[in-house]
Amino acid sequence: MGAKPDFAIENEECIKGCNIIAGIDEAGRGSLAGPLSVSMVIYPAEYFNNPPEEIQCYVDDSKKLTHKKRLQAKEIITRFCLWWDCILIPPEIIDQKNINGATYVAITSLLQQCHYTPDMLLIDGNFSFPLSLPYRSIVKGDCYSLSIASASIIAKVTRDEYMIHINPQYPEYGFEHHKGYATAEHINAIKKYGPSPLHRRTYEPVASLLYALSLFE
Repeated sequence: MGAKPDFAIENEECIKGCNIIAGIDEAGRGSLAGPLSVSMVIYPAEYFNNPPEEIQCYVDDSKKLTHKKRLQAKEIITRFCLWWDCILIPPEIIDQKNINGATYVAITSLLQQCHYTPDMLLIDGNFSFPLSLPYRSIVKGDCYSLSIASASIIAKVTRDEYMIHINPQYPEYGFEHHKGYATAEHINAIKKYGPSPLHRRTYEPVASLLYALSLFE
């Protein structure tokens, strides 16, 4: 299973004088359909040296958890954190600004809505954004930072719940099963029924299919 995330990175930044540290992560980056889900989580600084047992026990990289365990972890996260939020960026914004641009839109919106002004942002991935606040991009950050791992769980749970909720509007695509990712079932449905309003027009194979259809118009 490997080591679980902890507050070592947060504690390192806290020693430098950063007390309000926000973890940020996203879900749905590689999906063919549906929104990009981006979440931010802020924990009290006193947890960095003495984290509650529940956080250590339940919070992990969301990819290592079952749906049931992610739901349990989300309840723990929202109970213990100072603040959390999650934003869904729709497919049309992803197509317009590309996926990194969509992430930037989400982060700036989260900061505008946040009840705190973070001293440091810990962002999962390898990004370079023109943000007004200090930040660190950390590749596989959800494996190392509990703040980032917490954001990854909330982003994943929020997005999965959205795709399940919207499935009845587009039952032919099976969104409740694959959540918009490129499974064989999903790709076959796109080929059979064409793209839905939830599909990202700039993603393959959707883009090529739309181009092929345009040749017959």
